[in-house]
Amino acid sequence: MSYTKQTLSYFAALLVALLFTTQACDTTSVDDHDDHADAVGFVIEQNNAEILRFENNQTTWNPDGAWDEYYRDGIDAIVISPDVIELSEANPRGMTPSVTLRWIDSDGEVFDLPDDETGEFSLSWEWEKPNTLTGDCVEQEDGREEEREDVDALDDIRPANLEQHGSDGLWGFHFRADHAGEDRVRFSLIHEDHADFTSGWIDVYVPHDEHSLIDENGIYMHERSKCRVDRP
Repeated sequence: MSYTKQTLSYFAALLVALLFTTQACDTTSVDDHDDHADAVGFVIEQNNAEILRFENNQTTWNPDGAWDEYYRDGIDAIVISPDVIELSEANPRGMTPSVTLRWIDSDGEVFDLPDDETGEFSLSWEWEKPNTLTGDCVEQEDGREEEREDVDALDDIRPANLEQHGSDGLWGFHFRADHAGEDRVRFSLIHEDHADFTSGWIDVYVPHDEHSLIDENGIYMHERSKCRVDRP
């Protein structure tokens, strides 16, 4: 079978067109794919004012100047004190009001993701210290938690935790103070079965303040169970 020069030119042109179309489709599927959230940082807000901003792997404390009670001179950390958890005999919950985590894109703009539990994104966090030395936290009949009866071990377990309640949505949570000490926490934006973004460590400090609901060992005697853990 023989082909004319015109026929060969036609097939060559068709092949080039097919190759171009294939490359264009591949480029579109990568560049225009919108399944990943382009987060490079985050802010934590309370009442629409920033408590902290984590961006370019650096933490800025109290950017809005509205939350001095979360900080203390000489301490580069979020301070979870009786002031911010409003610890009192009338309200011994031991938690901060609900705060919200929002994401920062590569242009420095803050954006939100859908607050839909059926969606593909979720929030996760990790503390540097374990919740207990053994991994288990056993409450005794009198309500005491045996993991914190050994006061010499308090420096080795996390002094604070996070709680997330149904009314907080996917991006809201509460800090909870359990005993005086220091730890670090970091946040991840989970996309289905992997993290699209994981932050650096954020320092958290729980002070041993003079307070009727803080005992001599620095344990915060609130009504929340210190065995309670809602995320790893």
